[in-house]
Formats: sequence, structure tokens, C-alpha cells
Amino acid sequence: MPASPELSGSEGIGQYLRRERMDRGFTLEKLAAKTGLSRSYLSNVERDVNSPTINTLRTIVDALGTTLSQLFHAVDRERRVVTPPDQRVELTRAGVEGVTYTLLNPKHSGRLEMMMLEVAPGASSGSDPHTHSGEEVGLLLSGELDYWVDGAHYRLRPGDCVSFDSSLPHRYSNPGDVPAVCVWSETPPSF
Repeated sequence: MPASPELSGSEGIGQYLRRERMDRGFTLEKLAAKTGLSRSYLSNVERDVNSPTINTLRTIVDALGTTLSQLFHAVDRERRVVTPPDQRVELTRAGVEGVTYTLLNPKHSGRLEMMMLEVAPGASSGSDPHTHSGEEVGLLLSGELDYWVDGAHYRLRPGDCVSFDSSLPHRYSNPGDVPAVCVWSETPPSF
């Protein structure tokens, strides 16, 4: 008989199983008795240390009174809603040195894109302003950032927020000697 495929612990399966076990008032010992699996193995599955085969997973969900379908639906829903830090996507733009965009919601399917923008000292989006459709909102967390929107200059300091129609010509530059770090959102997504 062929081996069962394994599941990745990064999918949140362990967290779901632990929550289901606790919701039913089961201890690890009780679940071990119901499944025939060891307490330590079950603990490792819940902590995403061990990746169970489909057959083993079926044994666990049967003992919990749930189904594989419910498990995968719950895990998929969480993956669409929550993006852990290790699943963020870091990007740079060609011709723009010292600027890093980290997409905070890279798997989004909506109209809003969130990112972390880091601008190295002296770096900029370029000397020519750019435009595109949509809106942007940025919150400066640390450092300084010069921002030009429709020809007007603004010096942003930590805690300052900028909000504008993206069809207006805009550009930015870091005049300071430390990186400028911002949380940025724009609609529609451009990455």
C-alpha cells in the first residue's frame, strides 16, 4: 500500500487540533487512549513538530468527532485571513535603490494592499513623481520622510500619516541618517 501524503505544519493543523481537543474537554491522555497514538506524538502534532499522514490525521479527527473536510476548511479560512510574518513577501523595484516593500497581505484577493515600506538614508522613489489610479495612506513609524504630493512638500516624522489620491503626482525621499519605516496601504493593489 502506498504511503499517505504528509501535511505541512505551517498550515495551522496543529493549532486547530489542539483547539478542537480542548473544546471537547479532552486531555492529551484521553485523546491518546481514543486514538491509540502516544501522548507525546499527539503533543508534537499539536505543536506542529510532527506532520501527520492523512491516515493518522483521519484517526485523530474521528476521535475528536470532526472531519477532515471541517479541518481543511477551518485551516484554509485561517490562511486566507491571517498572514504570519514568515509568509510576507519582500520586493524591490527596478531602478530604485535602498527601498524595500514588504507585502503584509500577499495572498489578498481584495481591493486593499498593505505593506511595510523601508527607505534607507538618502534613498528615494526617484526624482520624477509618479501617478496611478487609486488612493494611498501611509503612517511613518520611525525615521523621517520627505513626501511630495501634487508639488507640495511635507516632512513626515514618526506618527505622521499621509493620505492622498494616487492620481496626483507623488514621490518620497529619506533625508535622515536612519531608515524610514512606514506602514502603507493602497487601493487598488499595485504589486
